[in-house]
Amino acid sequence: MREKMHTPPPLRSVVKSNDVEDPVNRWVHRTLAYLFVRVIFRTPITPNMITLSTVFLGLIAGAAFIFGTPAAMVVGGLCLWSAAILDGADGILARAKDLHSEFGRALDGSADSLVAVFTVFPAFYHIWVTHHNPWHLVLMVPALGCTIMHLALYDFYKESYLRATRPTEGSEGHDADHIEGTVQSAREQGPIIRWAVRWILVPHLERQKALIQWLNRPAWSLSQRLQSDPRTSRIYREENRGPMQLWALISLAPHSYLMAICAIFDRLDLYLFIRVFGMNGIFVVAALWQRYATQQTIERLFGASPSTSRDVSIGTAALRPTSEQGSQV
Repeated sequence: MREKMHTPPPLRSVVKSNDVEDPVNRWVHRTLAYLFVRVIFRTPITPNMITLSTVFLGLIAGAAFIFGTPAAMVVGGLCLWSAAILDGADGILARAKDLHSEFGRALDGSADSLVAVFTVFPAFYHIWVTHHNPWHLVLMVPALGCTIMHLALYDFYKESYLRATRPTEGSEGHDADHIEGTVQSAREQGPIIRWAVRWILVPHLERQKALIQWLNRPAWSLSQRLQSDPRTSRIYREENRGPMQLWALISLAPHSYLMAICAIFDRLDLYLFIRVFGMNGIFVVAALWQRYATQQTIERLFGASPSTSRDVSIGTAALRPTSEQGSQV
């Protein structure tokens, strides 16, 4: 059993696919998180303890942003960056010790949400008291709203990508159509888990489904009918790897370390512009590319034409492999 090992398994076996990570998170954060896991692997520290430590670091970062001196901004930026690194360490430790559970995602998502609340609003406060620029107030609204949208979309495409391209492992979470069992099970857990599932995970998945059906409805139908087999893995990876890497650029990790860097140099106003203009530019390209990739994936997997894949009423028949395709599996 893994929990009896003296050292964790190799890094590549306890991290997600490189295709769903941005370069900094892939080569820097995950490496540092893995080194941290190696240090604490034989201690009583659990993944949930690491998750809660990210919330504590986020709280310190937010307090530092409100305090606002140059030294405090450095401390706040470093705490936020450390929280981003540890955000990967809890998952690595859980996979290394085989301690992951269906509620881990809810707890991790709740911690991420709390870190965001503890840091984003203090960051906005610091920008205002530092510059008193009304345009910053205007930009704060789309910055917050678009970030929530970006994270929901990244999470959906990441889960779909992992489900399709890892035939023996599948994805890491749920979607809005398959969450009822988790909600029922959460009632038997502690109050923290119940709160996390009810107020964080379920609203996140409902928001995610609404966004996907608005922007790329065939992708939702496709995600419900993906099969874990080598042929699906190969085709899905070939068509979706490019847009997936763009989605990774607007995920939580870049949000965290870009904000941390800007905070260290006391230029959170610069981060605001990057979030609104730079990240939304990437989002537009990713969304258009993903629509095309979804159409191509449906056509190659199920024999449906691109015009059929645009139909919002894709049925089981349209997404059922033909006999010739089935023989290729």
